[in-house]
Amino acid sequence: MAMKIDPVKITVLLILLLSFLLSIPPAGAIYSYEGIPFAPDAQGTFRGEVYIDGGHGLSFSPYSQEFDVPEGTLRWAHLYIGIWGGTENYEGWVRPEFNGQRLEQMQLAGVNDENEDVYCAGNGVYWVSYDISNITKTGENIVEIFTSSGEPGNRLDGRVYGAVLAAACEDSKAPIVSYQLLSGNINLHGNGWSGNTANVNDREDVYFSSGKALSSIEAAKLSVVYLTGSKDLPDYLEFNGEMPGVSPEYLSESYGGKARDVANEVSFDACGNEGFSSSYFDIEHFDVLDYLQASNSGPRNSVSFLRGLDLDGDGEISIQEGEDYLHPVLAALVLTSDSTASLLPDLYPEMKISKQELVDEKMAEISFTINNPGGICEENCTVSFRIDGSEVLTFPVLMEASGVYMSTFSWPAVEGEHLLELSVDPEAEIKELEKENNACTLNVSVRSKPELSVSLGEPVKLEAQEETASASLICLSFLSLFGARRKKPILLLLLAVLMIAAFSGCVEETRTAEKTAYSIPITLINSGEASALDFDVNLYLDGKSVTVLNIPELAGHASIENEIRVNALKGEHTLSVKVDEHNDIIESDEDNNEFEKCCDFN
Repeated sequence: MAMKIDPVKITVLLILLLSFLLSIPPAGAIYSYEGIPFAPDAQGTFRGEVYIDGGHGLSFSPYSQEFDVPEGTLRWAHLYIGIWGGTENYEGWVRPEFNGQRLEQMQLAGVNDENEDVYCAGNGVYWVSYDISNITKTGENIVEIFTSSGEPGNRLDGRVYGAVLAAACEDSKAPIVSYQLLSGNINLHGNGWSGNTANVNDREDVYFSSGKALSSIEAAKLSVVYLTGSKDLPDYLEFNGEMPGVSPEYLSESYGGKARDVANEVSFDACGNEGFSSSYFDIEHFDVLDYLQASNSGPRNSVSFLRGLDLDGDGEISIQEGEDYLHPVLAALVLTSDSTASLLPDLYPEMKISKQELVDEKMAEISFTINNPGGICEENCTVSFRIDGSEVLTFPVLMEASGVYMSTFSWPAVEGEHLLELSVDPEAEIKELEKENNACTLNVSVRSKPELSVSLGEPVKLEAQEETASASLICLSFLSLFGARRKKPILLLLLAVLMIAAFSGCVEETRTAEKTAYSIPITLINSGEASALDFDVNLYLDGKSVTVLNIPELAGHASIENEIRVNALKGEHTLSVKVDEHNDIIESDEDNNEFEKCCDFN
C-alpha cells in the first residue's frame, strides 16, 4: 500500500521545484567501455522515403563526404560521425561543416564524456550526432569534418571512420513508410580486450516496433552501420533469428559455407553486390521482408549483432571465428506499404529512474521519452505527472517530425512506496490512432537515507618493527664502541663523525623503536536503507591523523569490520574515528559519525 502523504504540501513543493528543473537537458551519454545501448533517434509513419547513406572509411581530417538526398519535403535530418580517439584517455574535439555552415564543435572527452550527443565506448571509439534538419536540402549535400588531430598539445588520434546522413523526405504521391531508426555504440569484444581479461561481449540484441499502423507490408529494409570491423574476421547479423545476406567468396569454403563477414571494410556488399572499399567502416542494407514477424499489437522484430560464432564447437569463439572487437552504431528498419490507412499520430510516453536516485529527500532525476511511431505530429501537447494519483505537474512538450522527444526532470523523493504516472495529452486534444497507450506508470520504493555510525575496539599488540630496531642497534653499537676508547686517533674520529652523520636521526629512530605496532578493530554500520557510496573514515591518535580508509560502498542495513594498523608508545592514548568527516553523504543523522575512547596500549 502506498504511503499516505499530504497532497497539498507535496503539490506546492513539486511545482516550485519542477517549474525550473524541467529545463534540465537529457542526461549525458556517460562513457562506457561496454558501450551505450541502442535507443530511438527517429520514428514515424508518412508517405515518402527514409534516406540512409554514407561512407567511406578511415581517413585523417579534413574528411569530406557527399550525400544525394531524394526529392520531397525534408522533415528531419541527422548527421552521424564516427571518430577514432586512440584511447579512451585522450581528449580533443570534432567540428563539421555541412553545406558550408559550421556546426557546433563537440568536445571528445573519453572517460570524462557526458555529452548527450557523443557516444564513447571501448578504447576511444566515438559516435557523434548532429540535428541538421534546417540545413539539409534535396539533391547534393556535402560535409567536411575537422578534428583536433595535429593541433599543438593534442593527443586524440582524430581520424574519421565515416559519416552517415539519415533523413526523412515526404512525398504525398509515394507509398506509406513506417520506420524506426536506432542509434548507440556497442563494444562487442573477445577475451583480453577489456580491463577484465575474462570479460567478453559477443552479442547485442536490438528491437523494433515500427509498422503498427500498416495493414499490409510490401517491402522491408534493414540498414546497419558498423565501426572498427576487419576483413577476414567473421561476424554475423541475425534478423528474427535468420541470417540475411550471403557468405563472402573469400570465406565461402570456411565452416561449410556458414561463415559471414558483414563488417568487412567493404560497404554495400553483404547481399552479393560489389560495394566499395571502406576501411574500418561498414554500411549495409538488407531486404528482410521474408523474415518479418507480427503480433496482435503490430510487428515486433529484432536484429542481433554477433561478434562471431563458435562454429567448430570447442566452446569459445576463436580468433579465426570472430572479430576481436566490433562497434555496431546504427540500425534502422523501414517498412513500405500500399495501405490507404489514415496517418494519425500515436503518442505514448516512457519513463525510467535509477534505483540509486530513489532516496528520501534526494532530487531524483526522471528520464522520459514521448514517442510517436504514427503519423507526423508537429504541435504542442500537454504532459501530466502524477504521484499516488495526485497531479503535481503539467507542462507543454513540442513534438517534432522525428517522432522522439527526450528530456528529464527532478522529483524530491519521499520515503515510502509510490506510484508515478506520466501521461501525454490527458485532455485528448490531439486526434490519435490510439489513446489507451497515452500513459505509463512506475511503482517505486523510496528508501530512507543512509545512516552511518562507527565504533572502535581495543587495540591488539602486534610484533615490533624489526627494521627500525636494527637501525637503532647499529647506531648504538657504534656509539658504545667510541665511548669505550679514551684515545681516539684522528681517522677513527672522522669515521665516527661519518657514521653518526649516516645515521643522523638515530636518536629519533631509537624513539621509534620504542613504539609498538597495534591493530585497531573498527566497525562501520549503515542502519539506513540506501547505500552509502564512496566515503572516508579518518582515524586520529591523540588528535593527530594517522590514517584514512576509503569505503567504495556500504549497503543499506549492512556493516563491515576492518582493522587499522597504528604505531604507538605504550601507555594511555586517545583514539577517535570520524566517518564521512566532510558530510558528503546525506544522512538521517549527522551527529553520530564520530567515536572516541581512551585506550591502554600495553
